[in-house]
Amino acid sequence: MKPLASLALIVVSLPMTALACPTGMVYDGNGCSPPYEYTGWDMLRDQRAAIDAIGSDRDAPNYPTYTPEKLAEFARIEKERREAEEKEREQLAKGLWHVDSKSTPEGNLCAATFAKYTSDKDRSEGGLVTIMGFQQPKQEAWLIFQGAELPKPRNVKKMKITLQQDDEPAQTVEVFNYKKSRDFGAVTFAVPSLKAAVDGMRDTQRFKLLLDGKTAMAIQWTNGAKPIDELRACAK
Repeated sequence: MKPLASLALIVVSLPMTALACPTGMVYDGNGCSPPYEYTGWDMLRDQRAAIDAIGSDRDAPNYPTYTPEKLAEFARIEKERREAEEKEREQLAKGLWHVDSKSTPEGNLCAATFAKYTSDKDRSEGGLVTIMGFQQPKQEAWLIFQGAELPKPRNVKKMKITLQQDDEPAQTVEVFNYKKSRDFGAVTFAVPSLKAAVDGMRDTQRFKLLLDGKTAMAIQWTNGAKPIDELRACAK
């Protein structure tokens, strides 16, 4: 089975403009996105909101003008919110998978996203990795990384980055780099097809992205067997 990293292709050498994106993706005013609304990104936004909450230590709100009963209700709601945030932090620390698809005139747009993030000071560890593409016979597919230490340029640009997967030899390729959110930069690798990408996926895989010899992002997914099967079924 070919490792996923070996499937990364150098994106086509076309003249770049400030708003250029990988083939098949469109510029949405902030970053590059598929040409159709994709519900999986809702999950990513929710995860980023949870990530923003990591390490928060906000005091419970004080409502001196409310009755004791109302204050008790507010305290209960605040306790439930904190418990929900703690559960989300625990899930993110272990890693979360999400697989989704969107019907389009060009066929199903399929994606599997893995998110992992902790409160460690090393912001290069963890983030989001997405394998996304159209079902056969359309060939467009992408491997997308989002991380806190990846560059966040104002406009989409091409850049060279080194990708290493597990113990495989590192590969330096040209990718698209853009700002996905205030806190996350993104890099997009074009891959031959969604089927080829799925064939290169393993149950456990670790990726490392390096810039100038320094780690810009490192993430390892686990329990990938079920998402791989779901993505393979979507790709057909």
